[in-house]
Amino acid sequence: MSYKYCRILIVEEQYFRCRNIEQFLSELGYRGFTLATSLRELLALTHYSSKPTEHFDLMIINGELLATPGIDPVRFFQSNSQIRYGVIHDSRRGQPKAETIYANHRRQPSLIRTLDRQILGMLLEPLDI
Repeated sequence: MSYKYCRILIVEEQYFRCRNIEQFLSELGYRGFTLATSLRELLALTHYSSKPTEHFDLMIINGELLATPGIDPVRFFQSNSQIRYGVIHDSRRGQPKAETIYANHRRQPSLIRTLDRQILGMLLEPLDI
């Protein structure tokens, strides 16, 4: 199996969900994960990083982490040039089929209700990471 090395940030409060997502990505051939379990950790890695040139090819985040403090996911993504692609999974606001919530020529987040290996594979396939 060939491996795809890219920088992937997984943001999830529940540790077992982080591990599930990491396992899905590993099965798809991806390596290079950074885990964050809170909004504070996410902001430390992106907005307040001591390495502002450090970029993530993909961020997978539980939408509830953004919704709790009232953060608009589109504005969050627009203001964060360190994240190239995003997958937001949110059981309350997501749709069964992934929808792009913002896009420009270099960055794009998608919103989905649930995340599993098959859906993640379909979302990552067209991306050039």
